[in-house]
Amino acid sequence: MSNEHTTITESLANVATRANELCNTVDEQLSVINATLTAEKQKMAAKTTELTSLTNAAITESKEKIETLVENGFRSEIPFFRVTKNQELKINGVLTPGTKGTPSGFGNRAGHYECEIVAHTQHGVEPDQKNPEIQKMWSEVHHTIPTHNQPEFAIIRLTAKDVADYPTIMSKAYSIYQGALPQNGIFTFGAWVKVEQGEVHMGYPNSDGSTRLPNDNTWHERMYTGSVLSGGAYYNFGPHFYLSKGASCLIALPGVVLGKVPEGRWGYFERPVFEREQ
Repeated sequence: MSNEHTTITESLANVATRANELCNTVDEQLSVINATLTAEKQKMAAKTTELTSLTNAAITESKEKIETLVENGFRSEIPFFRVTKNQELKINGVLTPGTKGTPSGFGNRAGHYECEIVAHTQHGVEPDQKNPEIQKMWSEVHHTIPTHNQPEFAIIRLTAKDVADYPTIMSKAYSIYQGALPQNGIFTFGAWVKVEQGEVHMGYPNSDGSTRLPNDNTWHERMYTGSVLSGGAYYNFGPHFYLSKGASCLIALPGVVLGKVPEGRWGYFERPVFEREQ
């Protein structure tokens, strides 16, 4: 009995030992499986990140190519037409320096502002013989001074008078403008402008300062767009210049043009003659 009992005890011990070994083996295999799954998850995550990055890069590149095509290809070939009058800034029909008054076709709060022709572009005159302000304008806006340009246009000085009833709120201090202009598509408002003194905005003054022109004695091409697609039920005015009391600026080629004019393309635009039905 004793030997038989020992044999059964040993057998049970052996079974228990083997069971433990089997459990250990299972645990080890589970650890291997978990490690393998973790590694594969990490590989998949890395691959997903890589694919996401490649996809985003491809989308960005495609957008850039489309934008380049639109800006430098498609849009650069679009003819732009002006809807406002007298981009040359004639006063009383002339471009004579020293002439004062409101440029033809423009509205002007004359009680608050004075306009005076400073110079005109002098078609046919050698660059170094042109008026110094004309030379400065061409050099800073287009980096070259043409001998010939047609049509000739003027630079005017717009001065905000130092009068008692001058608006104290900048958004009320608008000056020359044209309108009302029926608008059912994109307009570009543009001009070449140099601030001489004070605070000057082109476009309705924004609190973030984005409409304020730099007071740096330098000519700048300035453009902004407006788009209200309402079937012609909406109208606009422009281009608007807002000056603080006592401020002054020089302006050339102000106008409103159909479409979105690319940066660096502002200049003189032809104005087709349209007739409204009576």
